[in-house]
Amino acid sequence: MTNPVMKMLFATLALLTLNGCPNTAYFEPTPIALPGEAMVYIYRPEATNPGKKPLRLSYPEALMDGESVGLLKYNKHLALEVAPGEHEFVVTGLTRDAKWEPKDRKYTLKVEAGKSYFLRFRVEFDTAKMSLGTFTGQYIITFHPVDETDAVYEIRHTSKAKDE
Repeated sequence: MTNPVMKMLFATLALLTLNGCPNTAYFEPTPIALPGEAMVYIYRPEATNPGKKPLRLSYPEALMDGESVGLLKYNKHLALEVAPGEHEFVVTGLTRDAKWEPKDRKYTLKVEAGKSYFLRFRVEFDTAKMSLGTFTGQYIITFHPVDETDAVYEIRHTSKAKDE
């Protein structure tokens, strides 16, 4: 092969490779399948602190009204179609499948049909309480609703939790 042919082949392969890469920084909301239902997303974004990420390999189980809806692993989200009304959401380590030590976090959410809701479960190091050599158990853990306009910017960097 001649040099121009090799360059053309390389350029074509590079272009095909780039075209095959999906944009992972885009969030496509799950359509509500059943009329009269609402959509609730529970997501756990990456920690924003630099360096080591807190509790990255630990994960709670998410419950809705006392029933499991999935494991909430690091940088994942759950999409739940729910009936309108008031629902209690809990992230807990007190189940057989969870790998989580911190205390439960709860939030009661009143949902309306046809609307989408976003609950963020965030784990960060509490740098105000940490000093050199004290990395254990110094966390800020929150579980609360987030406005959709803000949530989509965080949830787009997560991937959907799989049934495991």
